[in-house]
Amino acid sequence: MTGARVHRRARRGFSLVELIITLILVSIIGAAAGRLLMSQTRFYSRLASQKDARSVTRVARNIIQTELAMVQAGGGVVAASNDSIRVRMPIAWGVFCSSSTIMRLPVDSAMRAMATYEGYAIKDTTATGTYTYTSASSAPTTGTATNCTSSPYNITAPTNGVYLSLSPTATATPGSPVFLFQIVTYRFGSSGIVSGKRGLFRRIGNGAAEEILAPFDTSAKFRYYNLFSDTAQTTVPTLANIRGVELMLDAQSVNRASGQANPESVSIKTAIFFRNRVD
Repeated sequence: MTGARVHRRARRGFSLVELIITLILVSIIGAAAGRLLMSQTRFYSRLASQKDARSVTRVARNIIQTELAMVQAGGGVVAASNDSIRVRMPIAWGVFCSSSTIMRLPVDSAMRAMATYEGYAIKDTTATGTYTYTSASSAPTTGTATNCTSSPYNITAPTNGVYLSLSPTATATPGSPVFLFQIVTYRFGSSGIVSGKRGLFRRIGNGAAEEILAPFDTSAKFRYYNLFSDTAQTTVPTLANIRGVELMLDAQSVNRASGQANPESVSIKTAIFFRNRVD
């Protein structure tokens, strides 16, 4: 008898109350775990969006900084506003010899193939040290080597260097630095990649504008460093007095993170000063 009672107690299951309590605990733990998982998912989604936005600003900064740092102070800027800047971009360097002939230093063949020649600039080595720009409709032709190599000039091209004849006719002190340039425009405008946002466009000469990066916020813009100033200003100075550019790259992520009303934004401010700034 006693053994039978013990056996019956050993097979006794959970009571209804115990099952209800267990289900309640499991539900509470599951809800907490679900909220934690959702929170972590949203967090990582925001991190990914912020990374996308930072990537946009960094790429834009690297592209523009590489080119604008080559622009000469005093005459390098053709047109400027808070939305765009148009500059004379050097594509090849050389030395003036005589009779409109220059010795052009070696240049990367890919860069030369992609460039659109717009003219040349010669440095005044006797007075102000500024460059005088000359627009041209046709590229330089093969020059006469003896206009450089003969006495008293004795300017010899290195390996892969060439002698070129400039047109229109150029006159300068022999040995003066020369560069050939193209016209490049950077502009913020309505993006064709991300609807409703702004994109950064690059245009060579009068060619088609290429949207190189997007999206940017409406606050993305160009600011300028004026003559004798180390603080950028929104008001565009006289073009000849522009000594540098401040980029306000307020980029956004392409997609909106889960649970967020707006895309993630990252703001980067970069100063680029032009070459040969002395004032």
